[in-house]
Amino acid sequence: MVLLPEQQHKIRGDLTVTQANMAIFSEMLSELTPGLEHPEDRSMFEQLHATCRAMQTRLVELIDQVDDDKLTADLLEVNDNMNNLFLRYDRYEKNKSQSQARQGAIKKSIPQPRPVSEAPLIDFSSGISDPPPSFSQVPSLANFQDDDAANLADWIGDKNIDTDGATTQEFDQFLAERAAASDTPRKEK
Repeated sequence: MVLLPEQQHKIRGDLTVTQANMAIFSEMLSELTPGLEHPEDRSMFEQLHATCRAMQTRLVELIDQVDDDKLTADLLEVNDNMNNLFLRYDRYEKNKSQSQARQGAIKKSIPQPRPVSEAPLIDFSSGISDPPPSFSQVPSLANFQDDDAANLADWIGDKNIDTDGATTQEFDQFLAERAAASDTPRKEK
């Protein structure tokens, strides 16, 4: 079918909209983490997927009807890009399913820790130990006061720093020797 200029202009405008939707869909595929999407992002993601599927159906119909070689080539290119997006989407969904299955398995396999007050001091079990108590269960030593620790900042202060630059000079000399060694050709045996 030979298209009028107005029809070609409309199809090109629709292609522009399609490519914009594809760009957003592609960016979402890149940015979202399978299984950890925000519900609003997931909703938009699914809407874009459905919209792109509908657009592809229309693209395939147009490819068969258009006689303009340039427009047909553009339609085929957009269709190929869309197929690549759908492959990425399928991998995304597969990763999401695997991620959810792993999370479910992890949740089932993690035993509930006992409170520290109920834990034995020595475990005489068969060698399989319970995980250590979490930091929130262990009494904190943060309030422990030690005279040496209180004076630590004074001890480390400026008065104990070597200010004559000897360390820097030694390091600079070392670097110069290394550079000179790498510049000399190696003797082959």
